[in-house]
Amino acid sequence: MDTNNKGIKKMAERVLEGYDAVHNKNFGRGKQLLEPIAPLIHQEERPNLTFLCYLAMAQIGSQDIEQFLTTFEEIQKYDPKNSKEKALKDRVEEMFTEVVNTLGEAGSKDE
Repeated sequence: MDTNNKGIKKMAERVLEGYDAVHNKNFGRGKQLLEPIAPLIHQEERPNLTFLCYLAMAQIGSQDIEQFLTTFEEIQKYDPKNSKEKALKDRVEEMFTEVVNTLGEAGSKDE
């Protein structure tokens, strides 16, 4: 039991460190911390919208557009449970819109 508690504590510390990295605009570090534990923290039967939003911000901040789009798609399946989750989801949706607009502008310049 003690080993299990240590593992949970270590994972919680990793999540918080990842969130802090995103807050400090250290997106590569946030992605490095959060991506590997995503399957443990977020599952369809136990969704974690806050975690997904921070992961998406880390992905787009580190310019991993493909992974960001995959995470964004997953985020769209869930409704926020509180104002904090709503604000996070709204921010990720704004980032998505910026990506789409940027890609659209890049595409029209190529023509």
